[in-house]
Amino acid sequence: MLLVRMLIWTPLNAAELQKAMHSGNVGPAALVPVQSGTVLLPPPGTRLGEAAYMTNRVRKIAGSGAALAVWNDEAALLYLFTTTIGRASMWGSREAVLRLSAQVKQSGPVGRLFDRSTAGLVNLREKEKWQLDAIDKLTALYPAASRKGPLERIRDFENGRHAIPDFFRTAGLPEVAQVAELTEQGRADGVLQPLEPPRAQLWPLALFLPLIVLTALATVLLHIPTVIYYLVGALLIVLLTGALVMLRRRLVRTKPINTVLPVIPVTQGAAPTD
Repeated sequence: MLLVRMLIWTPLNAAELQKAMHSGNVGPAALVPVQSGTVLLPPPGTRLGEAAYMTNRVRKIAGSGAALAVWNDEAALLYLFTTTIGRASMWGSREAVLRLSAQVKQSGPVGRLFDRSTAGLVNLREKEKWQLDAIDKLTALYPAASRKGPLERIRDFENGRHAIPDFFRTAGLPEVAQVAELTEQGRADGVLQPLEPPRAQLWPLALFLPLIVLTALATVLLHIPTVIYYLVGALLIVLLTGALVMLRRRLVRTKPINTVLPVIPVTQGAAPTD
């Protein structure tokens, strides 16, 4: 199985972003300050849905947008978020894109079957409107971006090798491209390995059905008024929701900021160091 890499880029500077992410309970992730903003490196094991959620939260914090890149040695996915829904660009063969998607989603058999059933979406990358929409998203996110170079790279969609560094470099973001290349080399792995994926524990959900069933049995056996059953059910929902929120907050907000959102030192303002 090929090693998957991820990064998120936003124009917001690292100092502001780190504080806002910590107070907003967004992360964990490593932050790399670059001249054009900040590159975020999600922890190993982060799922695509979790990374997309983090990117959307970063977009809201930044106020302008964010880009999520996911890639391996044979395929790449790039989502440009200027609104809640990100515009996707894909590189690599159709099969390579589907393999990368399944791997980063950590899909089971049902998920892989669903991906196969919607595989026709990969073909959208061939349509000119889809390609131009991606460039419009890019320039909305980064007004100084070149249009010609990124468009040419988007149109070279069968070539998945080095797609992410190539795209950012042609867009006029060479420092983001350099971070992507250094990430491929494992230069940030020492910082990323201790970080937990942005995945809260969900054990309260497993308690919901058994507790509801027990409450229903008690209501019947003890001849408790039905209204009490509904009140207890509502109380359980409130308590379990509170437990989920508390567990979610333990991911970032209740931990030291530099532990869950470490800033990786940079060389010449652009690249992570050892």
